[in-house]
Amino acid sequence: MLAFISFFASFFSVVEPSTYYQFDYKIFYQLQEVNQNIDWTNTNVQLLEAAIFQCTNEQRLKNSKSIFKYAEDLNKSATYHSNSMVKYTFFSHTNEYEKKMKAFYQRMKFFGASFNGCGENIAYSEYDDSYTYLEVAKDIVELWMNSEGHRMNILSADYKELGCGIAIKKVNSFYRVYATQDFGAKRNIIQ
Repeated sequence: MLAFISFFASFFSVVEPSTYYQFDYKIFYQLQEVNQNIDWTNTNVQLLEAAIFQCTNEQRLKNSKSIFKYAEDLNKSATYHSNSMVKYTFFSHTNEYEKKMKAFYQRMKFFGASFNGCGENIAYSEYDDSYTYLEVAKDIVELWMNSEGHRMNILSADYKELGCGIAIKKVNSFYRVYATQDFGAKRNIIQ
């Protein structure tokens, strides 16, 4: 009975960010906070990043692929790049403003990720106050799924781990979300 109460409560109470990646996407989608409209002046960035991660795993399962494992180092790399795009006002996989962080594999390595294969998706889109965390995440993942190269990254059998990072910039009466996904294949063993 106690297990049922604990399970039931998780749907209706605020969940700690560290647990967002422990749910499958179906349970995650039922969380109260993911279905709330976003207050762009006080955005729960970790929740939106986790929502993008979970929406990506939904697409993997719909296409008969194994789900991604959450990778904190890839999350840090992706978040760094999204923040850099806002800070320096650019939209590219290449950061021309910071030599040591120019390419996505350099950013991944800086944050401790070492893979024998890696990739990156980026996107941006604008939203108003009428969107929930889940709606924004689904929209961003849909943008990637409708783009051949981005879709290939999401559905690649080679990639096993994923980190998603976002940054937000106010543009006129809208909020622009810059999203980055960093993918890793098999981890290199560092001795």
